[in-house]
Amino acid sequence: MSDDRKKAFWFIALLSVLVILPFLGETIFYSKGEPREAIVALSMLESGNWILPVNYGTDIAYKPPFFYWAIAAVSSLLGGVTEYSSRLPSALAFLAMQLVFFTFIAKRKDVKTAFLASVLLLSSFEVHRAALACRVDMVQVSFIVISLCLLFRWDEKGCRGIPWLAVLLMGCATLTKGPVGSIFPCACIGLYQLLRGRAFWKTFFLLLPVGLLSLVPYAAWIGAAYVQGGQSFIDLVLEENTGRFMGKMSYDSHENPVWYNFLTIIWGWVPWTLVLLLSLFSLKWKNISWLPAGASFGERIRKGWDKFRAQSPLQLFTWVVILFIFIFYCIPKSKRSVYLLPIYPFMAVLMADYLLALVQRGAKVFKVSAVIFASLCLILTTVFLAVRFGLIPDSIFGTGRHAAENVAYMHALEEVALSIPKWCLVALPLIAAVCTWVSVSKRAGAYSLLYSAAGCMLCLFVSLDAVYQPTVLAVKSDKHLVKQIREQVPQGVVYSYAKMSFYGANFYMNDQMRHFEKDLPSGEGYLVLPTKVKESLFEEFGDKYEFEEIFLTTKRSCDLRDRIYMYKFKEK
Repeated sequence: MSDDRKKAFWFIALLSVLVILPFLGETIFYSKGEPREAIVALSMLESGNWILPVNYGTDIAYKPPFFYWAIAAVSSLLGGVTEYSSRLPSALAFLAMQLVFFTFIAKRKDVKTAFLASVLLLSSFEVHRAALACRVDMVQVSFIVISLCLLFRWDEKGCRGIPWLAVLLMGCATLTKGPVGSIFPCACIGLYQLLRGRAFWKTFFLLLPVGLLSLVPYAAWIGAAYVQGGQSFIDLVLEENTGRFMGKMSYDSHENPVWYNFLTIIWGWVPWTLVLLLSLFSLKWKNISWLPAGASFGERIRKGWDKFRAQSPLQLFTWVVILFIFIFYCIPKSKRSVYLLPIYPFMAVLMADYLLALVQRGAKVFKVSAVIFASLCLILTTVFLAVRFGLIPDSIFGTGRHAAENVAYMHALEEVALSIPKWCLVALPLIAAVCTWVSVSKRAGAYSLLYSAAGCMLCLFVSLDAVYQPTVLAVKSDKHLVKQIREQVPQGVVYSYAKMSFYGANFYMNDQMRHFEKDLPSGEGYLVLPTKVKESLFEEFGDKYEFEEIFLTTKRSCDLRDRIYMYKFKEK
């Protein structure tokens, strides 16, 4: 490894660690997704069942167990399942992907492109959010991306032998979120080989053992879980895989139209979407030809296809990965922004190439972008100081449905106690803004301004992760609901009704919530439910139980988006 590559590698490693790791545990769980995953790891540690653990009394995890194993392992070392320990596997997975992909690109392209692609990836909204979340997505994406890199290297070496490390990582990917962890790497490298002129059956029989071997860990888990869960488990697996793909889920499963994927890519690349949009005004559109010259449209298409196939191996492979995975996820009705995460590193390479080409032209877009990003840093700091000094009245939020919540968020920022290090983090975007404006005033080059803009966004992300988000989202969290519940029931089980799970509350109650309609408890106890199903409870169980209202929350539950009743029930 050259000196420049070593320096860039360690700089990216240090920068990524400083941006991602320090503030993982600052924000308490504020939505149902993260505690729903964390509670599975907690139930693994509590029960010792590492194959098909049960939480909430009857619920089994509908995803494979690797991610939960990782949380449980980390939590065992750190003394328990916490927000930090449950998010750490995602963060470590991102760091591994970041460094492997940097090395992969730097070796086959150049250090500048690899460095900028890494910075883009670190400052992408969608990637940054996934790297700091207790969700399976980033762990699976890391395994897929690294496997793609390893399979490309295997192809470079003539596909000799079995790429065992790639097989192992693909196996881990399938054990994280299902068969796509094997399908994507195999399909992408296979399409790439076909486009490079390799015969179909030769490609097929080269990749067949690789794909089958990578599915062995997943198949072994399916078999072990079937022994415990029986047919109900198999039905759940089929629904989560084939059912999700075919749009035949038994519950609402993020069904969206095709254009949703385009919107999520645009949103996911914020803030760089703005830079790309601004750059369009500097292009000389008259000189751009979408297809090569030719006597007919058909000939132009053929020449365009030949040109596409004649790209450098790395460029062709990059396009194959992006197009295949994107088109694949346009087919099922179920669509989520995180499904497209595997293409982000490869998109970052194309974006880095494009931005560096603009730098060579000295495009003014970087000056404009630097000013905009520096202004955002200044606006954030100014608004926060105005809130701290009580200069913003509550009436600014009006009297709408969410007015009370927005006022609570503002008051949280106004009243939160901040240590000196936290104040330094609040000032970080302001410092970045000042440095950027100095660069602009001194007419720095396009390359310097590009990284000044990136620095502004990274400082914004750090400040948001460390101060603003933990303060605001603590107001939203159901941890406050748990405090109210435990004032009435200091220890023991509390029930919920209507097949509605309080994932956040259950996590903070150490998995001591149960489904009322499933357990049908005898004697007396306590029950929580959203206001919208209150009448259903009385209609279904009013003849069997007496219900005494204990409280009605003033705030809505973040899980169920409704105010919550607590009742004491007694069997008649």
